[in-house]
Amino acid sequence: MRKQHYAWVICFAGALLIFISMGVVSNGFAIFLPYLREEFGLTNAQTSTLVTVRLIMNFISLIFIGIYYDRLNIRLGTTISVGFAVVGFFMYSFARSYPMFLAAAAVAGLTYGLGSMVPASILMNRWFYRHKALAISICSAGSGVGSILIPPVITGLLSVMTLSQVFRLIAFFMLICMVVLFLIIRNDPREMDLGRYGEYHEGLSEAAANLQKAQPGKGEMPATIMLIACFSCLLMGAQGNPGMSHIPVLYNSAGFTTVFCATLLSIIGIALTVGKIALGELTDKVGSYRATIVFCALLALGNLLCSLGGVAGSMGGSGGAILAIVSVFVLGLGYSISTIGPSLWAGHLASEMSYAKVLRSFQLYYAFGALVTGTVPGILADLFGGSYVPAFVLFTALSLAASALMIVAYRKR
Repeated sequence: MRKQHYAWVICFAGALLIFISMGVVSNGFAIFLPYLREEFGLTNAQTSTLVTVRLIMNFISLIFIGIYYDRLNIRLGTTISVGFAVVGFFMYSFARSYPMFLAAAAVAGLTYGLGSMVPASILMNRWFYRHKALAISICSAGSGVGSILIPPVITGLLSVMTLSQVFRLIAFFMLICMVVLFLIIRNDPREMDLGRYGEYHEGLSEAAANLQKAQPGKGEMPATIMLIACFSCLLMGAQGNPGMSHIPVLYNSAGFTTVFCATLLSIIGIALTVGKIALGELTDKVGSYRATIVFCALLALGNLLCSLGGVAGSMGGSGGAILAIVSVFVLGLGYSISTIGPSLWAGHLASEMSYAKVLRSFQLYYAFGALVTGTVPGILADLFGGSYVPAFVLFTALSLAASALMIVAYRKR
């Protein structure tokens, strides 16, 4: 019983880690962008560049993440990664110029890279034999919870506190989370004389039979399939993180209030949380191939609806608000495959021995894709009179291309 219980404690730790690294530092930070733009007079391109700098540090971190966790282990490495978020948000609180904001974004970006789905997925792979996809989905749902809680909390705090004070308060909160993570994370079940969750639940003979049935003769992934899958992850990253970060400014530029935009971000968070858990359950039941098709369709549809929602919002009327709510909910469901996808795809396409290596490659290409398009929404907005609709038209095309390539990779594998 203790073995089963502590595996879920580790799952909670993974969710808390993703809550900070993705929910607060990445997704939740999007709500700050309109306030930073208005209070400090930043241009659309400068605002998007804050996202790009964070993505640059994410990309650099993923290049060295293997060495980082080999030297420090998962427990110490994740703790230090959250420490970068604490320092970064303290820097935001004291920043008064554009270069100072860039420096803060760079430091916080290390958390987004080093405290990502890579260490969380490796932890779940070590601690779970059964319900592994569900455990990974619950961890990733931490980012959705951040998207639910952060926007209303931030907008509420900003009504009674300054922007600097809010940044400082969040930094103190993340400091507490950092201590909690260090206290509860264990690198491996053997440190507590345990096995993986469910490993001996059905008996060794049946488990071996299930493993053989699930992975018949799966060897190393052919180079062609690896290339197709990596390019799919690149395109998925190109629309995922930049799209999530620019939802508030998409609808704010279409005429909606910052409070309404914060509500939309919370709706995305609800959809993300529901979608990730549903994706994990669906994967365990029907396999990652069918689950990928369903959620990729939701992703492309969500991006398309957001493009239409931005246009409808600029025209005014209650219909634009309704379409905005529907569009972000569908997109939030679709973002589930955008964030969990690389972990699930690596689990299916890679052999057991090469899982960690393939996962790092997928995440690296995902991060590079996000880096390439991180500033594009702001640049397009400056070119098209402040509208972010062209950016989401681009994201729709990218999501369709990424989905098609991953389906090809599955079929070939």
